[in-house]
Amino acid sequence: MKIYLIVISLLFSACTTLPPAFDSTDVQELTYAQVKADAEQYEDVLVKWGGVVTDLREVEGGSLMQVMFYPLDYYDRPDIDKPSEGYFLLKSEKKLDPKIYFTSREVVAIGTIEGRSDYAATYGSAGLPLINAVSIHPWPIAYRENYYYYCPTCYFKQLFW
Repeated sequence: MKIYLIVISLLFSACTTLPPAFDSTDVQELTYAQVKADAEQYEDVLVKWGGVVTDLREVEGGSLMQVMFYPLDYYDRPDIDKPSEGYFLLKSEKKLDPKIYFTSREVVAIGTIEGRSDYAATYGSAGLPLINAVSIHPWPIAYRENYYYYCPTCYFKQLFW
């Protein structure tokens, strides 16, 4: 009996895909529209947002990534089947590798809202929501095509939860 419990536990833990930093209970669920309308009101609020990378540049003291915002699904993966609401910028104190965070890569990030960006010269549009990233997670490329193949327990979770 014990062996069955161990095997079942391992199967369910195999689908845990996000790093521990994403388990924060301080994350507030703010919509893109709320922050875009009044970013200054939400400064220093911790959010978890995701989307598709459209650009990555090195800036003084780290990297700056432009992301097309998509709402997150049940597994915190950007739901690219829904319409995008706009763009936001992720600022990282680390130099991000462009071979990992390339254009069209799906990412999810946790970080604090810093207000509106002033990087108009870089991206051609001032006022995008700016997130100071605590952690950024790139989703595996083949994961979407074979979602249930790699995580059969996720299929059952979706059916019953």
